[in-house]
Amino acid sequence: MVADSGFRFGLCVAAVQAAMLCSCVASSEDAGQGEVIESELTDEEAFAASTRPVDAHGRLQIVGKELRNQHNVPVQLKGMSLFWSQWGGAFYNASVVNSIADSWGATVVRAAMGVESGGYLTNPTAEKNRVKAVVDAAIARGIYVIIDWHDHSAQDHKAQAQDFFREMATTYGSRPNVLFEIYNEPDGEPWSTIKPYATDVIRTIRGAGSNNVIIVGTPTWSQDVDIAANDPITGFTNIAYTLHFYANTHKESLRAKARTAMDKGLALFVTEFGTCDASGNTGLNLTESQTWMNFLNANKISWANWSLFDKNETASALVPGASTTGSWPDTQLTESGKWVKARMLEGSGGAGGGSSTSTSSSTSTSSSSGTGGSGGAGGSGGAGGGGGGTTSGFQFTVSPNINPWWIQVKVVEPGYSITRVTARVNTTTHTLDPRPSWGEGEFAIGKEVPPGTQVVFTATDNRGVSASFKSEPWPR
Repeated sequence: MVADSGFRFGLCVAAVQAAMLCSCVASSEDAGQGEVIESELTDEEAFAASTRPVDAHGRLQIVGKELRNQHNVPVQLKGMSLFWSQWGGAFYNASVVNSIADSWGATVVRAAMGVESGGYLTNPTAEKNRVKAVVDAAIARGIYVIIDWHDHSAQDHKAQAQDFFREMATTYGSRPNVLFEIYNEPDGEPWSTIKPYATDVIRTIRGAGSNNVIIVGTPTWSQDVDIAANDPITGFTNIAYTLHFYANTHKESLRAKARTAMDKGLALFVTEFGTCDASGNTGLNLTESQTWMNFLNANKISWANWSLFDKNETASALVPGASTTGSWPDTQLTESGKWVKARMLEGSGGAGGGSSTSTSSSTSTSSSSGTGGSGGAGGSGGAGGGGGGTTSGFQFTVSPNINPWWIQVKVVEPGYSITRVTARVNTTTHTLDPRPSWGEGEFAIGKEVPPGTQVVFTATDNRGVSASFKSEPWPR
């Protein structure tokens, strides 16, 4: 989009110590089976790892049409794109990066370094330093970061792009956090012009010793991914292609192009999308935005929303005058910002997507026996991918997150507060971390769950009464 159109990490030590002091208690079902129950949350490092996506995923790779983690498991990143650096530079700081990771559940942030119009070509040191501030903050916080050459005529600035990416690859290329986006949005340039530019810049990055994922812009403001699929870049690994959309302008016809590209083996990454018109202003369309979100989730396509900025336009996530150091109350979020934040918090920690409803069995450790319930609404507003149910007044809703490394559940009990939730995965029990900023009764932790495992959740309320719930078999 053109400019004119436009859980803070590090909880207090007391909270960490409180989590560490929690011990796992076997339910009556566990005791009857004689299983050994142990808690893996034994130190602050383990606690921190649960909210650091890069610790869980490691270095990303492209395998066929999929973005995968170091365990060869498909991954979907969700996050925010910052605004053009020369105009939105006040938001290029660690507090902003921490806020979207901690409170919004973002796993990626995009540093959109403006090139023309008073950007890098005019003030290279200033713009580069803004990008470095964001990259350094993302590395410290354990999320991913896209270094974006935000240009509509990158082929005209190839030498400068090569110099910039050579430095970025030399400085950050060994870091698993970093992805390189080498051409934001070609406007009128054909693929026959874009491809040779991209090939030369890719060669520069690889020559600097980095094999990190590189994302290549596609014709017509990064929409014609089907054209790139007819003549893909060869000779290099870990290459993805950019797909951009604005929901009230680009609809089913653009999704059809995306399907064609994926059918031909292209890996897509939505490094920028808006909930409104392509101009960035007017036409807020959250219904079509949700249709797009369902499509991205179903195909595990990673995304970054445009934009984390306070410009007075529909696409902005923040209202004019919002804090430039994060920790925004809802009153400082636009309607688009509120919606996008909620989408990130669905299955926060990495990827989400997909939903199903099912019937799950449950058991209770309180005096009355529990009965299984049908699949219900998912935690943080999503559909209940793991099903849900009620047992002795306790209401369990398993998050729709389909990743094998993330456990999330919502537990509420009318009239009481939930003080502790554990998740038994085979013979090991994990104490889940409370996530009150996501909503009432939300608990989560980053832990591996083998496919097919039925996770047993046990919740304890402020009276000391407990109940358990068994999920549907965990998906791959």
